[in-house]
Amino acid sequence: MELLGNTGFIVLLFLAGTWLIGVRTKLDAGTTVIIGALYFLVSTLVLAFSDISKVNSLWLVPSGFVLMLLISLVSAYLPALALPFRLLAGLFAAIVRVGIPAHKIRAARLEGRRKTVERYFQSNDKSE
Repeated sequence: MELLGNTGFIVLLFLAGTWLIGVRTKLDAGTTVIIGALYFLVSTLVLAFSDISKVNSLWLVPSGFVLMLLISLVSAYLPALALPFRLLAGLFAAIVRVGIPAHKIRAARLEGRRKTVERYFQSNDKSE
């Protein structure tokens, strides 16, 4: 059981690291991605520095993806309830992106929104 727990913990550690790098490099990352990175990071730190069994990582990994799905649904259908998540994601992203100029982050966000709008209109043109 210990081997299974350690394997799950390594997967959790890998997810935390790659998602943190993703938040830092993909400057137009959305709220759900940033909250996912924060969730995986906090889960990894709690398991690493507490006496909690690493076997818990086996349910922490899938629950992180469920959390992100729920946050994206709340953001889409109940935007007012998503405000605390957006504020938390903004704070965490600001910490992770220390040293990156603000104008680069703004430019990446604007470019990401432009691409999203273009994809939306292209998909609507094909469906008609």
